[in-house]
Amino acid sequence: MTAHKNSVLRTHTAALVSAALLAGCGGGGGTASQPASQPATSGTSNTNTPAAVSINGSTSVTIAASRNLDAHGAWVVYYGAASQADLARMAQTFRLIVVDANPANGSPAITPSQIATLRSDGAKVLSYLNFGACETWRTYWNNAPSGFMACSTNTAAQLGKMAGYPEYWMNPANSDYQHLIADYVAPQLMATGVDGLMLDNFELVGHGSSASDGPCDTACAQGGLNLVARLRNAFPGAPIVLNHAPVAALGGTSGGIAFPMLVDGDFDEQVFAPTQDSTQVQELQTWRSMEATLPRGAFFTGTLDYMSDCAQTGAAQTDWNASLSAGLNPSVATSALNQICWWPFLPS
Repeated sequence: MTAHKNSVLRTHTAALVSAALLAGCGGGGGTASQPASQPATSGTSNTNTPAAVSINGSTSVTIAASRNLDAHGAWVVYYGAASQADLARMAQTFRLIVVDANPANGSPAITPSQIATLRSDGAKVLSYLNFGACETWRTYWNNAPSGFMACSTNTAAQLGKMAGYPEYWMNPANSDYQHLIADYVAPQLMATGVDGLMLDNFELVGHGSSASDGPCDTACAQGGLNLVARLRNAFPGAPIVLNHAPVAALGGTSGGIAFPMLVDGDFDEQVFAPTQDSTQVQELQTWRSMEATLPRGAFFTGTLDYMSDCAQTGAAQTDWNASLSAGLNPSVATSALNQICWWPFLPS
């Protein structure tokens, strides 16, 4: 989750708003995943397997109640040490909490017992999962168990270094990368007790083959949808939220499954600060409107804006109100995402 993504998103606006990029690619290039309507065979702690139904001629899945997110409740992203946060207050204040539950980085920022505390008042807790890129500081950049390929070794999947950041774009159509994420990284995260996953860098699937930063052709884009379907198959009851999802994905399928039925939320960063990005507002509203037509509970559609510090109450309130006026669910934080800004307008 980095501020540079908005410039990438705007650069490829034409690709994002054209459903032609992905609609009709179901079963196209990339590595085929298991159909999401089939029961999970491993790596899942939730046995609420969805049944197949038909939506607009496409096979889809019945959405488990456990996937429903509060479309209007306060939400927050916090990647700081859990020991430095008021977990009980967070649990009481926020209905959706995103943390980084990766247990394989020495001393984890948050433990299973601390995650349980965050969930104690009914909040859904999601773990960060870098979907479209691999950070060089993650343990699985250089090391992976037998049967898996570490990101650094998997040069075939690398789509180039992300401009300005210590991570590499990764091709989600690559079978070894899919295996690493779906069968090693995601199960580790889910085993910590989180409810679901937040997939960062999902905008990769809308970049197009000519992008200078993270080029992703049609096969790569379809591979991204297939990887989401693979995660859905493994964790049928887990909420999955996308960061910067292109509207083109709304017309996509994987294994005959309509893509909008596989995910439970979408949000963008820097939507109203430093200035309003009308393109992102429209994209988020398109996701919200499309999901509202499907047989599901509320779909989470959020905005995450950044202040330089937690003293900017007035500016934060302005951004908060603008997001609400657009029918979206706001969160306002500092860009480091390592502290909680207890804004006076948060619900008590």
